[in-house]
Amino acid sequence: MIITVSREYGAAGRAVIHGLAELLGYRLLDEDLPVVVAARLGTSPEAVEGIEYQKTGFGRRLLRSLSVAMPESFQPAPEVEDLAAITQREIERLIHEAADAGNAIVVGRLGNVVLRDRTDVLRVFLTAPLQWRIEHITESLGLTQAAARTEIARVDGGRRNYAREQYDFAWGDPHHYDLVLDVARFGVDGAIALIDAARGAIG
Repeated sequence: MIITVSREYGAAGRAVIHGLAELLGYRLLDEDLPVVVAARLGTSPEAVEGIEYQKTGFGRRLLRSLSVAMPESFQPAPEVEDLAAITQREIERLIHEAADAGNAIVVGRLGNVVLRDRTDVLRVFLTAPLQWRIEHITESLGLTQAAARTEIARVDGGRRNYAREQYDFAWGDPHHYDLVLDVARFGVDGAIALIDAARGAIG
């Protein structure tokens, strides 16, 4: 069984994910993914991490749309292919490798989209009210509420843009997940228990 977990920033996702991995004994594809991708591509983990939060410039989006609209007459040279596209392909390869090995939790990286054709995947989205997330971040990281609000907008905005630009996908749309959980309502332990129950129901 593969569990993909997407989460709003500040929704206690890290605690839920690590608790779930410990409970199930599943491999966790999370912090190690940028390190492995960077090693394969000969770049830094920071460069890989940054891809998710970079907005595609208008010029590059235009080039991409033109190449789709006129594939015969407009084909950019291979050398202009950007690092984001190369990195994304490598991330997808790693996610598929983890899924093929079985019993893994794939965190973020649009794993639910990458693995959409598989039937052995439970797709989870973790959410919580904005004010709850702000308070969780201020307590966890020692930020002011204003800084926490700004960080939530930056991180979630980056994830939303990344999903739209890479996959034409509406990040957070409940129709694309099997289980959407409000961590503020169920708590970390409750969220873990519900994910485990859902896993058992479809496993």
